Amino acid sequence: MYPPQRPNDPYAQGPAPTGTGPAAPSPRMPGSAVTVRVLMFIGGACGLLLGLLFWAIAGLTTAGGRVGQEVLMGMQNAGMPLSAAEAGLLLGVAGAIPLVYGVVSVVLASLLGRRSVGVMWATVIFQALAALVLIIALVNGGFGSVIPLFFAVGMIVLMVLPITRAFYEDRPTEPGYPAPPGYATGH
Repeated sequence: MYPPQRPNDPYAQGPAPTGTGPAAPSPRMPGSAVTVRVLMFIGGACGLLLGLLFWAIAGLTTAGGRVGQEVLMGMQNAGMPLSAAEAGLLLGVAGAIPLVYGVVSVVLASLLGRRSVGVMWATVIFQALAALVLIIALVNGGFGSVIPLFFAVGMIVLMVLPITRAFYEDRPTEPGYPAPPGYATGH
């Protein structure tokens, strides 16, 4: 037997609320958007760590000392005879690239929980720019950029899937989901 139900009981069993009012449930974020969000958090954290590592090495190089001498000797052996200040500047600029990527990636991943067309397209444009930079690096011999390029292209594809776009454009994706006001439901 089921216990008696009271109309205002928050623990009452019954059908889920429907409609578009403030008490209506919002649809769940599709798996494609969740995947992109997780990948952007991971990539952003890696970018932040890599950028900070470059900046730490740049600081140690300009400060002198044993670590700075080792970095300068390694650069000279690689055919880049630079002074400590030049090497620090080069490493600082090189560290700024993944650091900026990391910051933007984490911010966009944080915003992906919001249902906004602007956030969706900002993510697509950001990943397209990242893919372009990775393609340029690949053309210039940076074969280590192949794997991040696959991830960037994959995230673009996941973000433009119809189910992901429908979520961010606030359109119904399931037959039982009520259409927002003003949305034409003709097929």
